[in-house]
Amino acid sequence: MRKPIPIYSIIAVLLSCALSSFAQAGRPLLTDDATITDDCQLESWWQRESSGHAFWQLPACNVGGVELAIGGAKRQSAEVDLFVLAAKTQLLTLKPDSFGITVQIEHELGEGNAMRGDTHLNFALTKSWHADDWLLHVNAGHVRRYQDNNDWTLGIALQRQIARTQSVFIELYREAAGRPLYQLGYLIEPIRDRLQLDISFANRLSTKGGQEFYSAGFVYYFSLY
Repeated sequence: MRKPIPIYSIIAVLLSCALSSFAQAGRPLLTDDATITDDCQLESWWQRESSGHAFWQLPACNVGGVELAIGGAKRQSAEVDLFVLAAKTQLLTLKPDSFGITVQIEHELGEGNAMRGDTHLNFALTKSWHADDWLLHVNAGHVRRYQDNNDWTLGIALQRQIARTQSVFIELYREAAGRPLYQLGYLIEPIRDRLQLDISFANRLSTKGGQEFYSAGFVYYFSLY
């Protein structure tokens, strides 16, 4: 019988992070998962879209049962860099072949705008099957925008383990009026429970070019204790 994927490995695959032109969500998924990190981790990735590229760094640690993250991006396509503050906690702990639920609040702001920016509230539900070989993630949330209309967000993603240290996913994510975004991705842990590498491709449904999105990154897991 194959050994189940450790919970902190799943967390690393799907940690809540940010994408510059889309709402915040899991790395590399936009749809978040219903877990929090056990200790600490550092996520770093490069992303490329039609307007340019960005380089992200986002460390996060578990502090008293709350996952706290702070980081940001250096963006070629914008005049100012982007900063992110986030807090996430579990409402129901995810276990193999069961459900998990989390809630997260996140604030993103541009450099020099006196902490004004967009605020995201998101609820995530994850369902596990076959000892975590299959994971279904469903998100529902609300975004309060500083310079645009407020809106609701919705995401659904299906993740499949294809080998002991490898998985793939497909998702749909809606963060504004119009057609939703789809994304496909691949993840591998060359150093199990320590280092994850990932790549992904995304685009709007029925859109040819113009809104394509590529990303490649890593997650490094560590402890401060």
